[in-house]
Amino acid sequence: MKIRCPDCKEKFQIDTNEYDDGDYLNCPECNLEMTVILEKGKIKLKATREKELDEESEFDEYFDD
Repeated sequence: MKIRCPDCKEKFQIDTNEYDDGDYLNCPECNLEMTVILEKGKIKLKATREKELDEESEFDEYFDD
């Protein structure tokens, strides 16, 4: 299956049988770490740093006075 990196837009081939929900993979072009999300038999990718940024924002909000 060909997929596209959400950051650099490079297309690359992956074997869908090698990945499970929650696995990580890196873009061969820009090395962006992505999390594999399986929904309805299809693979979606979410940049791991987006998740980290979301968690940091929640952390900052928790400690704001």
